Amino acid sequence: MKFLHESIASKFVIHFTIAFFLVINTLSSYSQKTGCTDLKANNYNAAASKNNGTCTYNTTTYAPPIKVRSISKLLNESSGLQMVGNYLWSCNDGGGAAAIYRIDTATDALLQTVNLEDATNVDWEEISFDGTYFYVGDFGNNVNGARTDLKIYKFALNDVAEYVTNPVVTIPKEKIEVISFRYSNQLLPEVSATNNTKYDCEAMIIDRGKIHLFSKNWINVNTTHYVINSTAAGSYIADSVETLATDFLVTGAGKARGQQIIVFIGYFPKAPGKHFMQILSDYSGGSYFNGNKRKLNLPDALSMGQAEGITFRNGSYGYISNERLAAGPFTINQKLRSFDIRNYVTISSKRSRTSASK
Repeated sequence: MKFLHESIASKFVIHFTIAFFLVINTLSSYSQKTGCTDLKANNYNAAASKNNGTCTYNTTTYAPPIKVRSISKLLNESSGLQMVGNYLWSCNDGGGAAAIYRIDTATDALLQTVNLEDATNVDWEEISFDGTYFYVGDFGNNVNGARTDLKIYKFALNDVAEYVTNPVVTIPKEKIEVISFRYSNQLLPEVSATNNTKYDCEAMIIDRGKIHLFSKNWINVNTTHYVINSTAAGSYIADSVETLATDFLVTGAGKARGQQIIVFIGYFPKAPGKHFMQILSDYSGGSYFNGNKRKLNLPDALSMGQAEGITFRNGSYGYISNERLAAGPFTINQKLRSFDIRNYVTISSKRSRTSASK
């Protein structure tokens, strides 16, 4: 009988424990009401404690002011832009030199040319930085969408000599790592006409030890987020994670310092070439497209040129660069613009204190 009593007591404890955790989980789910948590949105829900990505916003027009009216002619096809320390770095796209350039943010001065030994600029489109290493993306793929040599060059900032006495330097090939990849959903290269592919790419960020790529989809005019789960040299599959209906072609990406904020820059591929900035914030779970998505309407190509580079200086302030654009009787030189998004997104109190006046 003692054994029977112990068995009944044991079952009671098990059932009670299960019931207890069911009640706790139920109460937890009720306490985490989902909804729009952005104070700046039209449909802000004060009762919501968890963002469900449903925030809506008024149509907003923003004109990033010109910072430098004409940057160096060596960067007439500025396609990537990255802030490192107190300097901007940029590169030209396909056909340009296999080099990145150090730029003074206050003038048109090109301070340094950094050549990459044995590298080839098939179609360089982006520069990123993880605090130690540069990443240069040779993954432009708009000619026929069928490149099989997509790659990212990686080298250390410490291997770049100071610029005052070394205005031109070369990173030796043994100091350069190569990250090769292909897209998970492009099992076989698809040959298409120029500017008619889903597998072009011009935007990249490095975040939490992973490489994040954002496609320039000429067919559906959206972007797919791909992830390479390492930053080490090697060959990889870039996994498709999520797709966002941007309604413009994404040509550059940047992540704000110390913030859960990412921005895209891009344009609509028909005249007058309207430009846009997409602000992504308060995302979660390894995704970037499940949080707030606010789009700003920027000037068209006759003012912006073809904007392809974007980077932050701190938590809200940054820079935009454009390629030189010749459109009929109009020529829009390569320029450097500044932007500040503090009026359009919630900035964390832990944001960088770096001055936005430089």
